[in-house]
Amino acid sequence: MQAGRSEPATGDRDRPVLIKDLRLLKIILVQPDQGGDQDLRSHLVRIGCQVQEIWPPPISYAEDIDIVFVLLDRLIESRLSFHWQAENPSAVLIAVIDYENPLSIDRLLNMRVNAVIGLPIRPFGILTNLLAAVNNHRRERRLRQSLSRLQAKLESSRIIERAKLAIMLTDNHSEKEAYGVLRQLAMKRRTTVDMVSGEILSRLNWREEEDTLMHEDYGQDP
Repeated sequence: MQAGRSEPATGDRDRPVLIKDLRLLKIILVQPDQGGDQDLRSHLVRIGCQVQEIWPPPISYAEDIDIVFVLLDRLIESRLSFHWQAENPSAVLIAVIDYENPLSIDRLLNMRVNAVIGLPIRPFGILTNLLAAVNNHRRERRLRQSLSRLQAKLESSRIIERAKLAIMLTDNHSEKEAYGVLRQLAMKRRTTVDMVSGEILSRLNWREEEDTLMHEDYGQDP
């Protein structure tokens, strides 16, 4: 799972996570190999998660990773970069901190972590934080996917409407006739109406802001 990869539209990783699903969660623990930082790993293993430690922070992660824990203070102390796609995170990100200070808080906000756990590790609250963060992340991912589909549909409709208007202005067709032209071209080319519409607008050099058509060899079929 790379930092900027697109998430799958459907599948097990989009459904809600329950306590019985903990053993299926795969976790990366980004921390140095130091004895004092092993309490978190021990507790995660104890509640049934699959945990892998890694240091320094990697550039990318395996596609099946569900959660990334990062010891933020160790990251700041080491002055290492943490590669993360905050706008469209590929997994849940949970930060572990020793204490609050302006630098760590700014870093948390920039990374857009899903949850924060304080040191020293106490068993109470970890399970709740983990499950809440995972389910919130999956819900947000579904919302992003729905928004993306709606935006694509809206853009497709906008292109078709502009192409219809272009044909109406160029060939003096009615709106219904113009759409019929688009459908016939799409069927002839075995493609979609919006693809044909985009080609027509491109050939006509359609300038939306002025509602004019710049003709470029439109005498032949697009």
